[in-house]
Amino acid sequence: MTALYDQWQAARQLRQSEVVNRRDQVSADLERWQTDRLTHAVQLRQDLDQLMADLRANTTLWLAQTTADRAVQILPRQQARQDYIQQLQADTEVLLATYQADREICAAEVRDKLAYDCQVLQATVSELRLEIAQELRQVQQQVANIQAQTAVELAGYRQEQAMVRAELLPQLTAYVEDLQVQVQATLKDLTTVRQQAAVVNQEQRQSDRAALTDSVDAMFTELADFRHQLQAQRAQLSHVVWGSAAVAQTLAPHSATSRPAVTSVPARGPAPAKVAPKAAPKPVIAKAAPAKAAPVAKVAPAPTAMVKTAPARAVAATRSAPVATVTAPAVPAAVAVEPPPAPEPPSLEEVVYNYLHLAQGARLSKIETELGINRFQAVDALRSLIQKDLVVKQDRTYLVQEEAVL
Repeated sequence: MTALYDQWQAARQLRQSEVVNRRDQVSADLERWQTDRLTHAVQLRQDLDQLMADLRANTTLWLAQTTADRAVQILPRQQARQDYIQQLQADTEVLLATYQADREICAAEVRDKLAYDCQVLQATVSELRLEIAQELRQVQQQVANIQAQTAVELAGYRQEQAMVRAELLPQLTAYVEDLQVQVQATLKDLTTVRQQAAVVNQEQRQSDRAALTDSVDAMFTELADFRHQLQAQRAQLSHVVWGSAAVAQTLAPHSATSRPAVTSVPARGPAPAKVAPKAAPKPVIAKAAPAKAAPVAKVAPAPTAMVKTAPARAVAATRSAPVATVTAPAVPAAVAVEPPPAPEPPSLEEVVYNYLHLAQGARLSKIETELGINRFQAVDALRSLIQKDLVVKQDRTYLVQEEAVL
């Protein structure tokens, strides 16, 4: 074990000595290389300084030689330039003298030519003045002749016009008088025809109103009979369901009313009936409500124009008529009467016709404003009414014909 340690110590010292030797050798190599590098750098700097000195000397020598050459060349060039300038001035003076002589010659020629042309123009102007004066004299003579001839013709035309006027004035006066008489006669005839048509239309309206009044009275009579039948049927049903005491209580409140409006209830069995209210008719078209319990005559709807002129009491009666509804305790079976179909709304033509009938004529803009329709709807409705001869147009105002009935 000691031998191994000694051997390791010897190897260690050997390695340390080798490291020291290598370090010394590397340091010696580095110092030698640094010395060589410094020596080489000093040599390069000396060479560069010598090169720069040589370049400065050469440049100075070249500049001195160039300056001397230029100084030598300046005098000959200045002399040559002065000689060229003198030669150019001499040539310019000769050329200007030549141009001046030629210009004087041309000016003399032009002056002579202008003088000759002036003389020719003056002679020509004199001749033209003479010719124009002669033509003016001839034109004045012609104008005088034309004026004299025109005056003679005007006098003849005026005389002929006076003669024609004297001949045609009585005829024109007579024609105007005859035309006035014919117009007055035609106006009188038209007034008479219009008055007769107004009387006939008034009578027709009165007869239509009377017929409508009779029809409404007949409808109310039928309605009263129908109500009596309904009251009897109701009393019978009350007697069947509640007995004789309920019949007296049911008939008591209805004895004081004059025209109660009660819808019909068909007799289908002992069960109580539920009565539905009847829809109120519109004032434009009056229709009778159908009854299912008892047959009632159906009245055809009256014309729109007649309905508009009918008394207001019929409409008020139909609107204010009370509706009686019979209610009963829960029973095994309940019978309900279907309400009558709702009346059809009036068409746009009917609305426009009724408005014109009430307003006694109106313009297109007023019709649009009052009815709340646009221009196309109003024009279409009025065109249809005019084609049916129900409406006429006078001075942009639409009027209803008195005999028209929708």
